Amino acid sequence: MRAINTYLLMALLILSFAAPAVQAEGIEVSLTVVPEPLHSQVNAYQGYMFQVAVENRGVVVSPGESVDVSGQTRYTGRVIVSLRLTIRGKGNYDFGESTTGYTTPPREDVELSKAVAMPVNGTMIHVSFNYTFTKDAYDYDLKPYEDAEVTVKAAAYYEVYDQATGPTVTFRGPEMDTSTAAFHLIDETKIAYVEGKLKDMADEVSPIASIDRPEFVDAELYLDMLQDMNASIVEGDYFTALATYRRYDEKFRQSLIGSLTREAARSRERAGLIAELEWQVQQLEATLEQEMNRLQLELDQEQARYAALSQTYQLKQAELEEAKQSLTTAITAVFLASIAFFFLGRRSTTMTLFEPRKTNQEDKDDDASPGAR
Repeated sequence: MRAINTYLLMALLILSFAAPAVQAEGIEVSLTVVPEPLHSQVNAYQGYMFQVAVENRGVVVSPGESVDVSGQTRYTGRVIVSLRLTIRGKGNYDFGESTTGYTTPPREDVELSKAVAMPVNGTMIHVSFNYTFTKDAYDYDLKPYEDAEVTVKAAAYYEVYDQATGPTVTFRGPEMDTSTAAFHLIDETKIAYVEGKLKDMADEVSPIASIDRPEFVDAELYLDMLQDMNASIVEGDYFTALATYRRYDEKFRQSLIGSLTREAARSRERAGLIAELEWQVQQLEATLEQEMNRLQLELDQEQARYAALSQTYQLKQAELEEAKQSLTTAITAVFLASIAFFFLGRRSTTMTLFEPRKTNQEDKDDDASPGAR
């Protein structure tokens, strides 16, 4: 146990003596881009200014001091500020249910640097580098489905010299601090490609909205993805839109096809049921039409019968009226005759009562008169 502790102590001592005298944490590097890239996208054929800020937070090494263990490399008191811009292509392969990403060798690798005096402790200096993207993804031999990724690394290094040659020949020493940013190179071809993918997705997803009460398709999921992709394009965030499409294409598209297949099978069942119901309705309509025709025929017959009865009724009514008229006339004649007979009979009776009675002799004389003869 004591031997092990001894070895550990020796190792710690060796590492302590091997550590450089430079305190890199005394420098902080930050990076800004003007104009600020929208959604981390830099445009092809556009120039940008990359501003590197170097802040001294307490560097302990002084000019002329050694920055290595051998003591041969000396610090000049200056800082080399570097900006390295690298462009690579990135893409992926789909096979089965798996996806493999890849990165191409650098299509562009540019480094710009300036040597400046070390800022005083507690202060900051800014170093600017101008760079124009003179090519698009096609010029870098990248396909529309591949992304042109731009990596920008800002770094600060001690400027040093070899003690043997003196400070007239300087070179880059140990790294003090770095700041890295990643962007996407955007061009017209890429924009057209993303907008075309939006149309492809819309052609596949939009019809889901017309499905009435889907049983197997998560319509809200796919419609929300389509809406998110469209919103990203409207905002000019083409790579977020493309990421949404890739997520749909790689993870959800196959599921959508399976869901639509099951939905189609259920729709086919519904269509068969609807066809059966339509056939039954047609049969009922035909039966109803036959019944309506039969009832219409009976109605026509009853109307004809009613018309005949109405005509007969009118004839009988006319005959009845004529009979009534004849009866009324007869009754009137009988009544008048009765009245006449009544008065004639009454007159005869009255005359008999009030005339003087003749004697038998008078009757005989009357009979013998010439008029009687």
